[in-house]
Formats: sequence, C-alpha cells, structure tokens
Amino acid sequence: MRASSYLVASLVFAVPSSAFTGHQDTLLALNTFQPPGMPGTEYGRFFDVAARKPHLNLTEPPARLDLARPAYYRMSLPKATATASPPPFALEIPPVPPKPFVRTFNRLMKKREARGYDELIREHSRKLGLDPRLVKSVIAAESEFTARAISPAGALGLMQVMPATAGYMGVPASSLFNPEANIRAGTRYLSYLFARAWKRYHLKGVPYRKAPAWLIQRIIASYNAGPRFLARRKLYRETRDYVKKVMLFYRSKLTDINHRP
Repeated sequence: MRASSYLVASLVFAVPSSAFTGHQDTLLALNTFQPPGMPGTEYGRFFDVAARKPHLNLTEPPARLDLARPAYYRMSLPKATATASPPPFALEIPPVPPKPFVRTFNRLMKKREARGYDELIREHSRKLGLDPRLVKSVIAAESEFTARAISPAGALGLMQVMPATAGYMGVPASSLFNPEANIRAGTRYLSYLFARAWKRYHLKGVPYRKAPAWLIQRIIASYNAGPRFLARRKLYRETRDYVKKVMLFYRSKLTDINHRP
C-alpha cells in the first residue's frame, strides 16, 4: 500500500466520531471515495460507515444505510380505496309496446314453432341456472323461432350463433341448424356472459335469476354486440333497439314456457 493511502486512512481515524454527528452524508462521501492507488477492498476494511468501526474484510457490501430523509419523502400517502365501477345506465323500456312490436307479437303468437322448443329451452336453462323465459326472448328476437335462419353476418339457427362462437362453446358449427345443438351453444354463450358480468360487478353467490334489470340489459346487449358492452356506457342504435325488443318479448305472454303435461 502506498504511503499516501495510509495517510488518508489515518486522517479518517484521527477525527473524533462525534464530529460527524448529524453529517452522515459526509460519512457516505468518505466511504465511497477511493484514494488513488488503493484498491476498494483495502480501503473498505479500515472503515465501515454504518457501524463506525474497523472492518476486517469487506467481502460483502455494507448493510443498508438508514440515512435521514426529508419530511416530504417520509410522508405516507393515503391508500387507494377499491371502488366498484358504477353500473352502466339502463335503457327505458316503454310500458306500452309500440305498434310495430304488437304486430310482430301477434304474428309470432300464431306460429306453431313459438311453443315447439320449450322443452329444450327449459332443459338447457336449468343446467346453467338461466331464466328460460329470457332464453326464449332471445330466440324470439334473434330468429323468430326459425331453426334455419341465417343472418347477413353469418349467424345461424334459433339463437343466431356465430360458427366461431359455437366452437368456443364446444358445439360443432355444422350442427347449428339442429335446434338442440343451437340452443345448447346459445345458452352456453349466455352463461359465459353472465359469468363475466358476475366477476366484473362482484356478484359472487347471487343466482343468475336475481340479476338486476340494468345488468340483464347489458348481458342482452353483449349477446348482440360482444362482451365489451358489459361495461360500455354507450350502445349502438341497433343494439339499443335489440335490447328493447328482447325486454318487450320478456314481458309478454309469447315467452311463457309451457309446463309439462
């Protein structure tokens, strides 16, 4: 070790430790300073800032320094409180159905198929905890009980299920004209939307049948336009009309489920 290096180290020890009280930043500067020609390991073995005592060998970095910090740095900020997002607004469903709806209602009431799928609707709704009248309302709005209906977008069958959606629900797209397979795919997709809504709005333990009215509307909107509309505050005009149509069917006798004989 060079003589100049020993000189610096001896000067450090010559100053009383009381002189450094309240000047820990100075100690930190001294500890991080390395005199020319002195390896860091040799310099560190003479002085440890945290302990203020000789250190035989600096094989590990010194313990974390507890230096004084400004008051603003020590201030504890208030913890963020978890608040549930406000529910999207609900559409106003007219208490008196408009004339176009009344005409559609009267026409479908005369249709034999309007009562031909009740058993399938009841069976698949019961398995998934859904309201069978809601499922029947979706069928009335989507296809008017036409098993081989095809939309311009490519949705198929009674519940107008897209082939890709059917695949995700575990139902082959080739079977969507089959009423049982189509209702199975459509009710599974409805159940999927309910599950997502229950998770988003923290409704664990609440039966699907007891969903609030605004959430039922959002699930219907999502069935029409996609799951993102579970939370969006604005709906397409077409989707708003669709939600109103389903809810009007839901209130009518058209979607009563025939009881077993």
